[in-house]
Parts: sequence; C-alpha cells; structure tokens
Amino acid sequence: LCEGDIRRPLLSSFALSLLGRLSLGHEAMAAFIFSQKQIFEVSSESREIENPIQSLQKLFLMELSFDDHRKLQLRHSSNICFMRDLHGSDPGSLSSLRCTADFVGGSNSGQGERFFLPLGGIWMWNVLSSTISQSDILPSGDGLNDGALLDILCHNLHLLLQLEMVQNRSYYTSSINDGTKLYHIANICLLPEQILSNEFVGSALSRLFKQFSGFGRSPILDSSLVKDFIRSCFKHSRISKEARKNSPKDEAKGATEKKLHDLLHSEQPSPDGHSNDELKALDDFVDDLCNAYIEFGGQYATFTHFVRLFLGHGFPAKVTIHVLTKLQPILHVLTIEEEGRDALSYSLTQSISGGLPSLDSSSRDPSGVLDSFASLLKKRDKELLRNDYVYLLAVAVLSRNLSSNCQRCECGVQAMKNRLSGVGEAVFNDIIQVSAKLLRSKIGTKDTVIASVLDVCMDGDAELEQFKEYSWDRTINSLKGLIAPEISIV
Repeated sequence: LCEGDIRRPLLSSFALSLLGRLSLGHEAMAAFIFSQKQIFEVSSESREIENPIQSLQKLFLMELSFDDHRKLQLRHSSNICFMRDLHGSDPGSLSSLRCTADFVGGSNSGQGERFFLPLGGIWMWNVLSSTISQSDILPSGDGLNDGALLDILCHNLHLLLQLEMVQNRSYYTSSINDGTKLYHIANICLLPEQILSNEFVGSALSRLFKQFSGFGRSPILDSSLVKDFIRSCFKHSRISKEARKNSPKDEAKGATEKKLHDLLHSEQPSPDGHSNDELKALDDFVDDLCNAYIEFGGQYATFTHFVRLFLGHGFPAKVTIHVLTKLQPILHVLTIEEEGRDALSYSLTQSISGGLPSLDSSSRDPSGVLDSFASLLKKRDKELLRNDYVYLLAVAVLSRNLSSNCQRCECGVQAMKNRLSGVGEAVFNDIIQVSAKLLRSKIGTKDTVIASVLDVCMDGDAELEQFKEYSWDRTINSLKGLIAPEISIV
C-alpha cells in the first residue's frame, strides 16, 4: 500500500495517526507499522537523513522490546492479533485472551513502565519534549554515538515538516491545536547546544514556529493558542509531578499532612482564567528557557523568537514581568541582527495588546507590566539603544497607555507621571513624541502605534527633553490639546 509517491503521503499520515490511537494489546500492530520503511521515509529533497543511524522508527522498535516484560507483552499481542509470532512461526501458547500478558512474579509496582502503549495522539510532538538518555536508545553495552539524539530529532522534524508544511494538511495534524504543538517544539530550546546549533534543526524550528504561532499571518496573538500552550505545559509537567507523588517519601506522609497540602495547593483560577498549578508549571518552564537563553541561546534567532513570545499580551502579566526581570542584563540580545523592518514591525504588533482603547476597544496594560517596562528604561548599567527590540516595545506600550490616560483617566496620568519619573531625556522625548503622533491619528490602531514608534525611534533624531516636575502639566496639556473631539471622553 505504501508504494508510489502519490499515495504514500496520505497513507503515511494515516499510519502515524493510527499509532497514536493504538492501545494496550496492540503492540504487534505498532511493531508492524514501525517496521514499514516507506512510512518513515523523508522527501527526496532531504537526502541527508535518508538512511539515519538512529532513526525514529528504530528507537520505537527497540522500546517495544526494551526488556523481558515488553518482549512478553509483544509476543502475547502478536499471538492474539495475527495468530503467529512476529517472524511468522506457529502461534505460541496463549495463557489468556486478555489484552495483557500474564506476568509471572514481581509486584504491581512500576506497572506503567511495563507497557509501551498507548503513545497518545501527540506522540510525535512528545518526542521533541522528552529527555532521551543513552539507556533509552540502546541497550547497555551497545554504545552510543554523539549524533544519535540529533539524528532522531532531525528524522522526527523532517516528518513533521512533511505533515505540516503542505497546502492541504491532513486531519491528523489539523486536529491537534497549534498551542500544543508550539509548546512541544519550544522544548527543543532546552536540549544541548549542539542540537540547537545544527543548521537543519534551526531552520525546521523556525519554520514550525511561524506555522504554529501565526507569525506573518495574523497580527493578533490568538488567545486560544496561549491557553492551549499553558494547558500543554501543565500536562507535561504532571509527568514528573506524578513521579514525585508516588515516591516513598510522599507515601509516608500522614493523612493530616496530605489534607493540609491539598488545601494550600488547591487549584484556584487566576484572573487570567488559569489555575495556580498551570501558572506554576508555566513559570517553571519560562524560567528554564530564560536560563538556557542566558547560557547559550541568545545567539540563535529562533530561540529569541520563542522568548519574545512571552512578552506578548496574551500571556499572563506575571510571565512578562518574569522574563523582563530575569533577562534584564541582556535584554539587548532580544534584538535580532539583520531583521527586516517588516518582520520587526510584525513582531512588535503581535506583542502589544492594541491601539487606543477608545477607538479599538482594546484593554490597557496591567500596572505591573507598565512598571517593568518603565523600570528597564531607567537602567544605567546597560542602556538599551533606540533601535533595540525591547526599547521599541517598551516605548510602544508606555506611549499607548499614556495616550489613553490623556483621553479618559486623570488618575492614570498621575500614575504615568510617577512611573516615568527618572527616565532619561531621550527616552522621555520618544514616549511623548509617539504619544503625540498617536493622538493626532484618527485611526489609533495597533499598526498606528508601531508605525509611530518606528518613525520616532528609528527614523527620527533624538530630541532631548528631560522629565521635569514643573513641565509635566504643560506637556500633558499639550497632548490633551491633540485629542480629536470625537474620541475625547469626559
């Protein structure tokens, strides 16, 4: 069935989807599918991976017979499904017709490690977010070359590109939400640097990031994408959480202590609609990404795109503040060299929450986010340049909120006065100039905000006008004088 270039992509997609739906007792069917070379072949344009040393299918075939328990289960499944063993010999003796073999001896502990199935619908994406040790890939004593992990990852990425980067995607890939996919490919950034520095991995990761994040297609960061990202992060973190819960130390806890723990750590929804456990998992993941970014990731543009993602308004304000604080000494690294103006404009547009709220009904930014952006503009140890990404984003966020406050909120004007006190002369001038441009506009969209920021900070000369207590009221009155009557709110 897999012969022929016309039918093979369709059948390959079906087989890969089927693997995710197989359950306990279907090990023989999984082994049969993983044995079909044609299903896991990559396109002719990717010859460097045509005969991989440690292919994806070889890894999973070894997992199917990793130890005696799995070998017994595989033999039992083959006898039930095909009435013969995997080599075509006469059927062996069946001890039962249940989906699991009868294991002799041993306790029920570690039962989950006995079985290979089910893989789950997102098994191909789980490969990207899994930690693969040497013992997982080859039995003890067989040795492992340094490129085994890279080879498996490249093979998997090739297959994902073939499934995703086509005009008419299969039901298998389209049925999995982009937020889930985006989370799992983000985990590649946590792998050793030799993986991320690979030319193909970097290219594939960049293409998949743009595909899943909507970069270049939609200027709005989809809220459902963020929710699915956070939910997938939490589900992934529960694997280690369950392992800790089953440890002897946890089992020794008294009933009173356990009840107190559950009471203190119960899942209460946050203002963003996420549970405390979900936010904790996301915070841990973002912290790991920031650590890797500081250590080696800053030199890779694709890694930078992932970090920029968390500065977007769709993520909880706590996450944005965490990234700005953690990366404060190296925020200038978030500027990508040779990034085109269109790409820069698009990235900034995705990061801000809107234009003027009075015109596009967008929301103003949380005070904590505004404080963080204002604070980083006051730093003197490592000043940001006017064309740095974070500088442009900070000016955009502060300017749109100052403009909005001038229209409708005197208390907000006073808060911005306190917030901007202490910023440098050029910074203060840029914020005022962008605010003025925005208030002169009768459109007030996100595009207008970003266009104003780029015109002032990248194309205009720096005019020095220091923040002064006595001149603040005059400056605000000048801005208020620019408000069009139809958008002025009393």
